[in-house]
Amino acid sequence: MPDGSLTAKRQEIALLRRLEERILWLAAWTIHNANHLRESRDGLKVGGHQASSASLTTIMTALYMKALRPQDRVAVKPHASPVFHAIQHLFGRQSLDNLKRFRALGGAQSYPSRTKDVDDVDFSTGSVGLGVAMTAFASLTQDYLAARGAVKPEKMGRMISLLGDAELDEGNIYEALIEACKHDIRNTWWIVDYNRQSLDATTQDRMFTRYGEIFEAAGWAVETLKWSRRQREAFARPGGDKLQAWIETAPNDLFSALTYQGGAAWRERLTADLADSPEALALIAAYKDVDLAELMTELGGHCLETLLEAFEKASQDDRPRFFIAYTVKG
Repeated sequence: MPDGSLTAKRQEIALLRRLEERILWLAAWTIHNANHLRESRDGLKVGGHQASSASLTTIMTALYMKALRPQDRVAVKPHASPVFHAIQHLFGRQSLDNLKRFRALGGAQSYPSRTKDVDDVDFSTGSVGLGVAMTAFASLTQDYLAARGAVKPEKMGRMISLLGDAELDEGNIYEALIEACKHDIRNTWWIVDYNRQSLDATTQDRMFTRYGEIFEAAGWAVETLKWSRRQREAFARPGGDKLQAWIETAPNDLFSALTYQGGAAWRERLTADLADSPEALALIAAYKDVDLAELMTELGGHCLETLLEAFEKASQDDRPRFFIAYTVKG
């Protein structure tokens, strides 16, 4: 029999997964309702970024349902506002009526807004990149106040930014990074939703090794959350090293196409590409199509265990952290 602490942890993860499913469903429904169900006078599409919301749901569940403390503050990436509103609705801070009027007059806002939203928005993040910089200067301001006795040490919070990978094209982020480096910034987490896609382009994989180098040079701890618990277990089995190497070298366009096509397509491609490894073929054959698709797409940013372990480790000190969380858009 497992010990009590292990059983409690499994129960907690199971509960968090149920909450994650509810949050994802409610966020997707909010967007679907705005575009297809509620009355429209002109028939124009409202939008809402379902795919960008889906890629960040696990991360936001781990934060808001477990890792955050009352004194922590979060800048949510603009395109994930439906997820934020869904979480706030579960907390009782956002009404169903406002969700039904998402992106309409008086309803929940397209992007988190401190002035127009009724729920607990910490930073307005309507312009990409600005929410990231705001968390840096909020942290520096907190240090200034603490140095003058205006903030007690136990009341100091973390300033957390959730950003899309394409936001790293914004120059103001690096201006903020340099300013933060000048003043030995603390208590700051920047968490990148690394789904490798934006509205008009794909992200170059080679840049993320560079981003890590940039942030390490500025004194930040860099945490790359690439693999889920399920994937790490599979990689430890015979043939798993071949499967891991295949994912490591797969072009983003191929990975995205197979994700869309599903388990049978994954099996066909992997069987062809790993034909010279009987152990890898046996490993692939051990999974049903639906399970194989889940294995291939449950990256680190979609694994509650991986995220919670990383956040718990990071909470042990006040060093600034740059998380690269691999996710799947949609």
